[in-house]
Amino acid sequence: MTVALAKTAELAPAERDRGRAACPLFGRCGGCSTLHMDEAAYSVFKTGRLGDALAARGLAPPLAPMRGAPLASRRRATFTAVAGAGGVTVGYQAARSHEVVDVAACPALAPDLGAALPAIRALATGAAATSGRARVTATLCENGVDVAITTEKSAAKKPKRGKRRDKRAPPPPLATDDPRIVRLTVDGDLAFARETPIVRFDGVAIPFPPAAFLQASLEGEAHLIALVSEGASGAETLFDGFCGLGTFTAPLTRFAKVTAADVDGPALAALETGLAHASGRRGATVVRRNLMQDPLSLPELARFDTVVFDPPRAGAEAFARSLAASTVKRIVAVSCDPGTFARDCAILAESGYAIEAVTPVDQFVGTAHIEAVAVLRRE
Repeated sequence: MTVALAKTAELAPAERDRGRAACPLFGRCGGCSTLHMDEAAYSVFKTGRLGDALAARGLAPPLAPMRGAPLASRRRATFTAVAGAGGVTVGYQAARSHEVVDVAACPALAPDLGAALPAIRALATGAAATSGRARVTATLCENGVDVAITTEKSAAKKPKRGKRRDKRAPPPPLATDDPRIVRLTVDGDLAFARETPIVRFDGVAIPFPPAAFLQASLEGEAHLIALVSEGASGAETLFDGFCGLGTFTAPLTRFAKVTAADVDGPALAALETGLAHASGRRGATVVRRNLMQDPLSLPELARFDTVVFDPPRAGAEAFARSLAASTVKRIVAVSCDPGTFARDCAILAESGYAIEAVTPVDQFVGTAHIEAVAVLRRE
């Protein structure tokens, strides 16, 4: 059964009130879209999205109960700051619009990230006031908030040859007294750092690169790690594809020899640094490789009894096709997009892999997004 996602304007008054009670910006900011649903309808809608995507590919694996997180759990957020005639607006991009909706508070943010929002907004305002527009990524790490700002220069053009250059002093550097902000980078340059932001996976401390990818919530991440670790339990030689900072690599090294690969150089360097100081692990080899364009060959895959992969939203079609031709005994597939997840699972199922179970994980609470973890075995 699938529940259609209603537009805010079509909701009954009681449903609209539920959304407004959770957030006065519901229906405007382009973020949460399911706050109007009661708990039962919400669960059916989210699980239904995943089930429908699988069914469209001819798959009907057992769906485990959805694992969730609280609404106030997001530990990373991206804001847009834009200067206009009335000053600078800092907020989220409205749905299907170029409008920026001012966000002074957000109930979806983890409490510690929400508490730092005034300081984040002040930094964003300062950046947009001098550049016209800025994109701000704020990530809650173990020891504070990392803020990475990318500015977009306004209509100002470079002076033509022979024209006198503007000798105005450059804008003052951005800074904040809020101790919750531990590091700020602007256009890739370090503005200040009280200390290096740290994230931790299964006890392994990883230095966090500016604006790096991180699972949306600690609660959702914990569910994913538990499901992947359980699905890969007993592995001896394991390949972790699209490993990023090592969300799964670190816990998997407790029982398996892991080869971890990703295209993101800074993330891999951070992972190597963290693993170098970890103890009680079976070890990991970290490889930089674009698995979208250069998936593992059959001889390479033959080295592993288990493969874990967690690709971006576009999925991993080429990698799945390589796996489909391999003799790998077990695969644990993680995805944040039901459509590409179902496509990749179908490729594997057609080649003889049986889907033992699929578990939906709701870490994008209040939205239509759903994560999934599947365990597949070669029949």
